Amino acid sequence: MLKDTLITEVSSGAFFANPFFLKAFGENLPDWGHHLVYFYRVHAMHFLPLSYVNFLAHENVMLVGGGVTNGEAFKLVEASHAAQMRAEGGLLFQLLTHGFKAFADRCDAFFGYTGDPRAYEVDLKAGFQPTQHEHLIVHFHKPLDVARREELIRKIHAMGPF
Repeated sequence: MLKDTLITEVSSGAFFANPFFLKAFGENLPDWGHHLVYFYRVHAMHFLPLSYVNFLAHENVMLVGGGVTNGEAFKLVEASHAAQMRAEGGLLFQLLTHGFKAFADRCDAFFGYTGDPRAYEVDLKAGFQPTQHEHLIVHFHKPLDVARREELIRKIHAMGPF
């Protein structure tokens, strides 16, 4: 990662990301879960929230969603820095891989739900795998037997979109 960037969990995702979340999803950012924000330092006292994703603990899995990038703020990123961010997989990729590491010991698997082709492509690069259910993806980061994996997929699928 660039030295002028930081991925961190914040206590209020809405404080940093609600304007661009609202623009992307048409609703306010939820106040639950773990809010990860990708920040870019423009100069010493000017930080831009560039991207956001939520990790929500649900029983023994993490539900991952709400991934969004602040396109207006990204236009302010120095061109060479923007190129490096893209070369490192992009903002959502960085947020996902950071979250997978940060929350690995808190769950048996990570689940996502997406119908957006661009997000889906990034999700797969980050470690998600498709399931037999449309839009439902999973990242098994620890060894689980086939029966346990199938049980978790059935359980999360039964919830519907999240």
